[in-house]
Amino acid sequence: MWPLNRRLMAMLFVAFFLGAGPPRPARGGDSGGIRTIKLKVALDEEFRHRSPRLSEVRKWVATASYFFEKHFGLAFEIDEVKSWSSDNSRRNLSALFQDLYEKTDRGKSDIVLGISGQFRGETEVSGVASYLHGCALVKRMRYEYLTGLTIIHELGHLFGAVDLMEKSSFMNKDEPRLECDEFTERVVGLNKYRRFDLAAFPLSAEDMNSLLPLYLERKRLQRGEAGVSLMLAIFYLEMKEPEKAIQECLEAEKIAPADPAIQRLRKLAERQGQGS
Repeated sequence: MWPLNRRLMAMLFVAFFLGAGPPRPARGGDSGGIRTIKLKVALDEEFRHRSPRLSEVRKWVATASYFFEKHFGLAFEIDEVKSWSSDNSRRNLSALFQDLYEKTDRGKSDIVLGISGQFRGETEVSGVASYLHGCALVKRMRYEYLTGLTIIHELGHLFGAVDLMEKSSFMNKDEPRLECDEFTERVVGLNKYRRFDLAAFPLSAEDMNSLLPLYLERKRLQRGEAGVSLMLAIFYLEMKEPEKAIQECLEAEKIAPADPAIQRLRKLAERQGQGS
């Protein structure tokens, strides 16, 4: 859970409860430069037991939609809300994410957003997302606006954003704020029309070639941002360059040695290298 000072907590309170306004009407598809993304929201039994009201879920999604529409021309609407019988034997959020992904069929929705009532205490990770799979999971936290902010942060990952050492950004890894930095604005902008078809890579070759220099430029700043190397590894895998992908994973592991996503990606790159 992110450490928050009182000033930041007050700012988030105002932004969450007053900034979003009422939910916007469904637009459907891409209209007037706004692309609407359909969400399938999966709520586990622990969340439903503690928070039976759907109004707070709709508020979180409305807040995320307001923020993304303002900064990126993206809007979110709930396509379906479903129950999810989460596996209580999963010991951390990353393992629970796998359970969510295996049990939830996205259907006609673009993104699966899971919300869990497990892990109610302070844990190191508040959310998990997979760029390639278009799926995100957040834990229900003590304060509504913190859950809402985590949803915004994890949805950012689905559009190519990474955890940053950037003070004024919703992608800050320790104290995210409802602001957007220039790097993330450029990255999400180029991911605005990404695909959510699991049978195809999210980006066209043209968009990938536009994004690659941005990540490389960010990496040269040497700020210890493991997610930058992780995205580079994903791109190199798609480009059939496993040696480069492995190198990026190794560099990411030096920063975040316990991140299972990096370890899984490195194994994929190693298998690709063995098969080439």
